[in-house]
Amino acid sequence: MGLYKRGLVWWMRFTYKGQQVRKSTETTDKKLAKKIYHKVVNQIAEGKWFDVDEGNQRIFEELAEKYETQVFKELKSYQKNRCYLNQLRGFFGTYRLSNITPALIDDFRQLRKAQGVTSTTINIQLSMLRRMFHLAQKRWMWVKEIPLIEMEPNADNKRTRHLSFEEFHKLLEFCDSWLRDIVIVAAWTGLRRENVVMLRKTQANLLKREITVDGTEIKNGENLRIPIACPAYEVLASLIINDKTNSPYVFRNEEGKPYNSKNVYRVFKKSLKRAGVEDFRFHDLRHCFASWNRQAGVDIYTLAELMGHKDTKMTMRYAHITPAHLTKAIGLLEKSYHESSTKLAHSNKDVVHQSA
Repeated sequence: MGLYKRGLVWWMRFTYKGQQVRKSTETTDKKLAKKIYHKVVNQIAEGKWFDVDEGNQRIFEELAEKYETQVFKELKSYQKNRCYLNQLRGFFGTYRLSNITPALIDDFRQLRKAQGVTSTTINIQLSMLRRMFHLAQKRWMWVKEIPLIEMEPNADNKRTRHLSFEEFHKLLEFCDSWLRDIVIVAAWTGLRRENVVMLRKTQANLLKREITVDGTEIKNGENLRIPIACPAYEVLASLIINDKTNSPYVFRNEEGKPYNSKNVYRVFKKSLKRAGVEDFRFHDLRHCFASWNRQAGVDIYTLAELMGHKDTKMTMRYAHITPAHLTKAIGLLEKSYHESSTKLAHSNKDVVHQSA
């Protein structure tokens, strides 16, 4: 029998239209719960249960469980963002889906603000909530309408922090040798921390001077090929050629095992503090790669390919031009205009002389 207890209340579990349904009998009496369960089963068999509003039957925890097991775990952002899902569960978990109103969602928003959470983080959670309700409506048909979910208007997702070459070299001075190698390769390839820390020798072709990463390891799911710049090449060549551990990994400890990604970040933060570099994260090394390339004159479409972006809009969030480079660009424009004007003036003089 599909009865089970949740606290003191008896719940029933049964299949409806190929989907498993969990519904409270709203009673603590087991005998009464059995009668309710058998009545529902009979209604389903007779086709009389089709008018049920699933939004009134299902609670948010059921939606969260289905979303996590069928959708969320397949995303590359699962490990990073599952805490956000758990926080949604903690707040909305026992509410029926039909009772999750814009007012209740705003209560969640205000709670997160009171906890000191940034608008950007709140929007990530609200986007997740909107996605869950969209699936509940379109794919699983659990709700008829999606509640209004408004985003935080003052969220600033754009981060412009990157290092100048002087700051970068100063940071390297305060990194241990093993971390220094990782930081150099990260900054000169634009790869994410996990891709750098877990880089395998087979991915770094020293003859072709390029790194290839399979799409299964990349956020956008497409294969990535990056030419290796000289600073990164020197590090990779030294580590691969001089390796005595026979480890498949480029960056490894004395036992040939890869470094722990979280430990890398922890030590990196200490190096930043010693170097006096403020407001900087490991991921911002991607901003360095993008910005250095743009400032060197690499066009945005080529840079998007190098960074594994499908859309140049995302690349623009990483590539930042300094005021000095903007001034230089205007100088080049002025120079081009001056040269063109000079040529035009000389051409007009020649026409005048020929006419005379």
